[in-house]
Amino acid sequence: MLRIVDHLVGRGPLRICAHVPRGQGPDDLTGPRVLLTADLLARVVELRGRPVLTGRTGPRVPDTAALGIHPADAEGTPEEIAAALGGPAAVQVSARPYEGGGGLSLRVAEAARGAAKDEGEDALAVRFVLLEQPYHQPVTITAEAVEGAQRLLARWRRAVAGWAEQPSKPLVADLERTAREGLEDSLDTAAVVRLLGELEKDPGTPAGAKFETFARLDRVLGLELTREIGTAPVEGAGA
Repeated sequence: MLRIVDHLVGRGPLRICAHVPRGQGPDDLTGPRVLLTADLLARVVELRGRPVLTGRTGPRVPDTAALGIHPADAEGTPEEIAAALGGPAAVQVSARPYEGGGGLSLRVAEAARGAAKDEGEDALAVRFVLLEQPYHQPVTITAEAVEGAQRLLARWRRAVAGWAEQPSKPLVADLERTAREGLEDSLDTAAVVRLLGELEKDPGTPAGAKFETFARLDRVLGLELTREIGTAPVEGAGA
């Protein structure tokens, strides 16, 4: 298992290359999942203060922006990417064993839809469902899971908007430290989601501290939890 804090510290930018497999149809989400995993890794490293440069090989994947995935800094073959980024990638993210050699390899399991895409779905709900599962375990995304994620995200965004109206407080340091340890050890986004769920319901934590903690960890999760700030706070958001 990749331990980010052990292997990816250093000076200068970290170069990450995502190798997108050829899709097996509209319900195949393995390509987006590879890009999402590379995006998460980049966000975690950047949160530690190290700049990241990203590359992408393979076919283009539609709707990556809607999934909250940052665009690659370079595209093409590994050689073209190395030339564009000023050096070879230190981390290779792919859906099958990487045979190019050099650096660390992160293998991402397959992902697929179990039902046709709903035209009205929030793409970030799909991101959320993927975040709830370890990147190295296969996953089939159901319509029920996406619907549940949409409801949860809507509730969290309303809550964050409400908490933002309350007096500022420091983030919950112990929770944030635990979340970052999991992210840096194995990209354990599922644990971060669970921790935020517990924090949301904790009556002993001030609203301002909840806001700062949700906003901080969303820099990695990329779920746009702060996008409703400025709207009327939800009932009970001052808890």
